[in-house]
Amino acid sequence: MLNEVIDVRRNIGDPIASDFIVVDDLPLEPFKGIAYTTGDGIYSYFNGLKWQQFDIKFTDNYIERLISERGKLRASIRLIDNLIALINPDDYIAAGNTGGQSMSFSSLAEVVNYYEGLRRYLLDEEAALAGADSGRMLKTVRKPVGGVLEDE
Repeated sequence: MLNEVIDVRRNIGDPIASDFIVVDDLPLEPFKGIAYTTGDGIYSYFNGLKWQQFDIKFTDNYIERLISERGKLRASIRLIDNLIALINPDDYIAAGNTGGQSMSFSSLAEVVNYYEGLRRYLLDEEAALAGADSGRMLKTVRKPVGGVLEDE
């Protein structure tokens, strides 16, 4: 089950790491950018001086429960929705030189767009796996209703 949890963590970027490695003990010479776990729900990285723990948004138990209820892809999509809901606009308030505050909408919009794009990608992947997306391109014609083409 831990490998499935790690697959979901890769899908949602929690934590952001280039890869995940399951170990019995943390190595003496770790690779940079790798999240190491002993399977205890703690994900660690080496910052060059000492071991640090990643700040993860969701516990392994919660992810396991979602996987058992929904499967890996649907669990990933659900967690992306949760990540979007967890975005705190206060994190994007920047203090100006005069002491005033302004909302940095471009940064907030970029974060939301990133998660929504990731969500769309996972939905497309789910549709392809379910056979709902054959990849065919078909030419369609709008038929008039009552002799009139209606605008959408």
